[in-house]
Amino acid sequence: WMDDNLVNDITPKLLGDRPNTYTYTKALAEYIVQQGGAKLNVAIIRPSIVGASWKEPFPGWIDNFNGPSGLFIAAGKGILRTMRASNNAVADLIPVDVVINTTIAAAWYSGVNRPRNIMVYNCTTGGTNPFHWGEVGMSFCHT
Repeated sequence: WMDDNLVNDITPKLLGDRPNTYTYTKALAEYIVQQGGAKLNVAIIRPSIVGASWKEPFPGWIDNFNGPSGLFIAAGKGILRTMRASNNAVADLIPVDVVINTTIAAAWYSGVNRPRNIMVYNCTTGGTNPFHWGEVGMSFCHT
């Protein structure tokens, strides 16, 4: 419904310092929730890179090949032979069942305690147990 030239012209202005439209739309959605959610029990869950399950329904479960699972499967099949990434960058992968359990716990907490402010949960591995992209290839070699 919008001309490609118009989209190309306004996108950099809308994004500002954001790296892509994905992060922009997530921030926009959070802003809308924060503006209209003052009277609602709302929690925002911010997962990092969601990957295969840790335990539930069973280890390694996925329902699609999007995201990191698709990359790992393509690499394992020999379809993807190289990937541009910094070996020292943290591959902040979080299992899908951890994200789901965090969401359930946050919903319960918001419903029972009715906090005055919108609660924001960053569901990431953080610095607790960092896994670097340079280790991904080695993990495949050793499994």
